[in-house]
Amino acid sequence: MTPPQLGSTAGAHGPARGNAAFRYAAGARGEALTVAVSCQGDGTLRIRIPVLGAVFPVECGTGESDATGAGFDLPAAHLAGTVHVTAPPGVTWAVAVGRGESAETPPV
Repeated sequence: MTPPQLGSTAGAHGPARGNAAFRYAAGARGEALTVAVSCQGDGTLRIRIPVLGAVFPVECGTGESDATGAGFDLPAAHLAGTVHVTAPPGVTWAVAVGRGESAETPPV
């Protein structure tokens, strides 16, 4: 499993198991931030992006690697930041952070 592919990657981490945090680079003002997550295993990841005040869950499956994404078009989206992933035991995950013109959920 590798981090999902995004058009413009500002940061990525994985494959990994357990909890982790990683940094992503700043972007231009007006660019939205996208976060794409792939995971496999029984449980729910908790994704936290402190600079945006964002927290969201990602439900993982026991079969093929599941992938999902979220977009953020907020005033602080151009700032550098950190993604914190809280993962239950037995879940393998990979995360990519990208930049773009809109906050549409990326195709993963």
